[in-house]
Amino acid sequence: MLRELYIKNYALIDELTIAFSDKLTVLSGETGAGKSIIVGALSLVLGEKARTSSIRSGMESCTVEGRFEIDRSHPVQNLMKERGIENGSSLVIRRVITRSGTSKCFVNGLQVGVRDLQDITGMLIDIHGQHQHQSLLNVKNHLFLLDRYGKLEEDLRFYQKSYRKVQEIRGRIQELTMDEREKERRIDILRYSIQEIENAALREGEVEELEQEYRILKNYEKLMSAASVTHELLQADDSSALNTLERSIDELSRISEYSSEFAAILKELESARIIVEESSHSLQSYIDGIEYEPDRIDRILTRIEQIRNLKKKYGDSVSDIEEYRHTCEEELASLESNAETIGKLQEQLKAELKDAQRYAVELSARRRVAAKTLEESVMKELAFLSMGKARFSVSISYSALTEAARGHDNTVSIDGKSYELLGSGLDRVEFMITTNVGEPLLPLKNIASGGELSRIMLAIKTVLGNVDPIRTFVFDEIDAGIGGKVAWAVGNRLKELSDMKQILCITHQAQIASRGSMNIRVDKVNLQGRAVTSVKQLGGRDRVEEIARMISGKAISEAALQQAHQMLNEV
Repeated sequence: MLRELYIKNYALIDELTIAFSDKLTVLSGETGAGKSIIVGALSLVLGEKARTSSIRSGMESCTVEGRFEIDRSHPVQNLMKERGIENGSSLVIRRVITRSGTSKCFVNGLQVGVRDLQDITGMLIDIHGQHQHQSLLNVKNHLFLLDRYGKLEEDLRFYQKSYRKVQEIRGRIQELTMDEREKERRIDILRYSIQEIENAALREGEVEELEQEYRILKNYEKLMSAASVTHELLQADDSSALNTLERSIDELSRISEYSSEFAAILKELESARIIVEESSHSLQSYIDGIEYEPDRIDRILTRIEQIRNLKKKYGDSVSDIEEYRHTCEEELASLESNAETIGKLQEQLKAELKDAQRYAVELSARRRVAAKTLEESVMKELAFLSMGKARFSVSISYSALTEAARGHDNTVSIDGKSYELLGSGLDRVEFMITTNVGEPLLPLKNIASGGELSRIMLAIKTVLGNVDPIRTFVFDEIDAGIGGKVAWAVGNRLKELSDMKQILCITHQAQIASRGSMNIRVDKVNLQGRAVTSVKQLGGRDRVEEIARMISGKAISEAALQQAHQMLNEV
């Protein structure tokens, strides 16, 4: 739900922050005070087209920011995750418009495009009135709402599971059904790849071992020279380190019994002799063990290049290459015996398609039953709102067979005609309405009157309240052309709907305003010689006086005050 709206430098608004109730918030005020300006600012948050003319004169930019609270189970959470936007229980949307015509949108601090913004906010809020941010005007939502209203989600899941299986099997058959020349070409490629990998006899760590051997052979003379010289210095002649240590040990052995210090030094020298002797033996083993083959370097480089080429072609590591070989072997076996495989898949397709067709027909029948119930419920609401001459209908038609569908059996035959199976079933659904007797039914979007459309939307939203995932509804112009009994009916329905949804309503009718959980008055005041829109949350005496003003005008009478008290106290 919308918790707060911040507006700066927009039209007549200098800077203000508006907090909203989680039930019914009513905005009232004199004509021209700026009520619709607030709705216009909210529309920017929802992704409506930005106009530089909306920027307050003398300012270079305007900013509008909406703060929403959303349940963690709300479907918008998944959408935000898909778009890489940080999600959680709070959502902050900011829109900045500059005088140069640039528009920037931010969702939880991340800059997004207007389309992404519209996709996100389209799941959160509807504005009914002169603005077009209304989910019910989008025909794509009608089937979704009908299924939820009829509690058909489980039936739809059964169908979609079967439909996806049909698509998967058909795709597998298409993969296996290729012309014979292409099949032989693919078999040759697979055999070559398998043979090349097998002949290479790869093993993990081989490249590292070869590179180490290459470094040794590349520096053979330098290594052998250093090792030989070091060995000679340690042991080879009379002046070597080992002979010198042994003579030193002999000399100290004669006198070590006379001094503990000499005994300790003797012990250290004997340890050093052992270390030198072992090091000398290790060097000799290294010298004896290393062999230089003139062509070995070329063989090493050739082998390294071979392994690297295989990695470029088949995978980044030996395990990846082996996995690729295994995949090739499976595909080769499949191609060599695909006639049998295709036959089995076609039998599976036939059985699964039969299930999908049955689920689709059953789902379609249940939709038609739900549509009749929805029509009756909406008609009752329209009558309650004094639109008894209006007629609401849920148009359901089967999906016409497209040219693409004619080439396969993804169809259902009903009354001798073929219709296409789609991801949502057989049906195309659209809500239709006529407000005058004898006039044909038309799509909702063809309703010209903003006030009339708002009341129709209120009727539909009241019926669909529990199944519509959109949490916040804004009604602008809902009181246009009504009064008295009708205004009472509208006010009471708004209040009832606010037990399920957050409602924001702009009104001039006292009957509607008196139903509000929160009342906000919008005023236009002069501030330092400029017109500025301001808002004030009303309570107590202020709230009563505002209702009375809406009854009697600027000159508030005692009778109007009493009537306002009576309205506010009515349940």
